[in-house]
Amino acid sequence: MEINRINQNQVDNSGLGSLKVKPPRRKMTAKTKKLIFVWGMLAYPILQFLIFFVLVNISSIIMSFERQVIGSSGISIKTSAYWYQKFYKELFITKLPQVRNAIVNSLFVGLNDLILVALSVTLAYFFYKKMPGRNVFRIIFFLPSIISIVIYTMVYKYMFNPQTGPVSIVLQKIFGWTVSSTPSWFNDYGIIMIMVYCLWVGTGYNILILGGAIANLSEEVMESARLDGAKMRHELFLLVIPMIWPTISVSILGAVTTMFTLFIQVELLTGNSAPTVAYLINNLVKRGKVNNLSEGAAIGLIFTVVATPIIVLVKKLLDKVSESFGF
Repeated sequence: MEINRINQNQVDNSGLGSLKVKPPRRKMTAKTKKLIFVWGMLAYPILQFLIFFVLVNISSIIMSFERQVIGSSGISIKTSAYWYQKFYKELFITKLPQVRNAIVNSLFVGLNDLILVALSVTLAYFFYKKMPGRNVFRIIFFLPSIISIVIYTMVYKYMFNPQTGPVSIVLQKIFGWTVSSTPSWFNDYGIIMIMVYCLWVGTGYNILILGGAIANLSEEVMESARLDGAKMRHELFLLVIPMIWPTISVSILGAVTTMFTLFIQVELLTGNSAPTVAYLINNLVKRGKVNNLSEGAAIGLIFTVVATPIIVLVKKLLDKVSESFGF
């Protein structure tokens, strides 16, 4: 006891007795660690959403009501009721033929994508039934899905080249055309060439998605239908399509959306000879003139207002069909 008192006095005399012992750190609970992990993972996509969706769209809406004027002091932005009236009047009167042509082409693209969905369902079912020659067709339809779109558009354009393209050469032999009388396919039939290209390139991806849905169907149900004497068309329309309808509805909704967003294929294949709405907006921005950004933003705003109720309506119709199938 005396020894402990002496040691304590020595510690106090050395000045170390004034040091306080830190209490042990509190450990984070499992719930806190989980919350930190979840919000840490969500922080980056939320930041991207706020910057590249919310901020960009708000800026685009504001820009559609602005006019950028070049002066001695640089570029100034003007907003006025006169500019709104003048700009939208020019957009729908002066440039109406160009806008109307883009709208018609976009409608054809949407119709083409609906045909693509129907074709993909049929081919996916035939692959499921192990039809003869299916491996050859798999290569034909799947190869475009793994090749760069730039390379594939170059190959596609080469196939229809009036001088060296194999398709043009075969048609010249059949119809007796000369090189000069051979149609300029991508200028004269631009939207048709885009539609054919989209059918060819898009089929592989859709077959992959829809084929996976068909492969997951209950074998007992399919076998029962075969034992009951169901033919292929009955099996396809009365069993397969209703059972994979949720997947088909997503593809249809994507087809409707593509109607307002397709522009890369147009840019690479036909350019301005067959513009779509998305290509028209992209072209206005790419020209680099001052007011083109405002024009592109205005057209984008208008077609957003048009497209949103259409997509919502299509979604509701698809949901109604899903309910009728029991989903």
